[in-house]
Amino acid sequence: MSLETKKLAGLLRTPEEVILNLEKKMEKISGKKGVIKKIIQENDEKINKRLKELELSRDSKAEDVYQALINRAKQSDEDLSQHYHQLDSSTSANYQDLIKTVKELTDNLSGFFLKKDKIKELFKSNPPKKIMENLGYDDIDNMLEKEDIFELFCALRFVEDGEWLNNVFFQSYENLKKEDFERREIKIMVLPERWSGSGQKFLEKKLHHMSHLKEVGVVFIIPVIKSHPNETLYSFFMTLHYSYEVDWHSRLFEMYSHEDDFVKKMTEALKVEMSNMPLPNEEKMSWRMAPAYLAKKDCNDPRLAEPHISPEAWHYTKASICINKFSQQFPNLGFDFWQGSDVLAQYFLSANSGKEVLISFDLFDNGLSLLQKKNFELRYSYHQQEALWNKVFIEYMGKEIIDKLMMENLDKGFVTL
Repeated sequence: MSLETKKLAGLLRTPEEVILNLEKKMEKISGKKGVIKKIIQENDEKINKRLKELELSRDSKAEDVYQALINRAKQSDEDLSQHYHQLDSSTSANYQDLIKTVKELTDNLSGFFLKKDKIKELFKSNPPKKIMENLGYDDIDNMLEKEDIFELFCALRFVEDGEWLNNVFFQSYENLKKEDFERREIKIMVLPERWSGSGQKFLEKKLHHMSHLKEVGVVFIIPVIKSHPNETLYSFFMTLHYSYEVDWHSRLFEMYSHEDDFVKKMTEALKVEMSNMPLPNEEKMSWRMAPAYLAKKDCNDPRLAEPHISPEAWHYTKASICINKFSQQFPNLGFDFWQGSDVLAQYFLSANSGKEVLISFDLFDNGLSLLQKKNFELRYSYHQQEALWNKVFIEYMGKEIIDKLMMENLDKGFVTL
């Protein structure tokens, strides 16, 4: 067994036998050799470069490396905040420049989304009583006439009861047809300050004040009652990420719209559930579909150790590419440090435990750790893990293939090559 195989297994948190089996099968399928060696060499080179910039080395303690990365993320956040005129998440006033940047970096993405008239029909069929009460309406037609329908749909996510949403409002999706959808640009919006109080519970539950509506084509930001430090970096990469997530699902739904069970497949995709069934075809190479971040709930979930590909991580990687473009446009902000960081990680000796522990160099992991003030023991690393699994697949099969196969096999729960 090669040193590179052992290293990759460690970075992916999986048994070495899994990587040996994967390499054997994927080499036969793709005709490519030396892929694992290449991935590890790139990881080592980029890690060494970043350690040098941080004035650290491979002998540095894990706690020191983590703190240096947090400090770097904090500096990136401060520089970005200054670039956007001290972005304040308690008001919608100065988000427009950031939104403009995101649209430019993503080339003004458009997609296949529910028509406005159809959204209004859904509201009329099942009036959202809490939203109506919140806004002082007792007549649904009056509310729909005076209010922005996209704003109202966003409010469903954090004002109405989840049980009512799932068991009543979303049940009406069963009657949707292809003709109820149209092509239009993805809408990125900051909700008015009047929603900041209602959005506080959502913030406490989700730990962030952003979300998206895949079937409607909206990415939205809820103003908070009080602005918190270190949020500009988070707002930037999450707006990029959600834009690509909405884009990917719109293409998925448009593909489904040509099939008889269109609505069933669409609603199943919106649930973001992951199969527990064993992977099939042991003789062939199977990859599990991972539409959600398993480690977010349980870092010991056994499915994390299986070969898997993740649409969620794919959206993050696309966001990372946009940040690379941004760093070239504004080199003075120093974002080149994070270039290609989505897959980077390394083991360092912990001063506390005396054991080797994994440190993620990923911007998203460190940005979220900064935002949520995570200490060393509670640091994030799952974005890097999932992005690296995707990278392994991409190195063998290509970017176009991973996108195509994830769409074609999301409903099955796995891909067999």
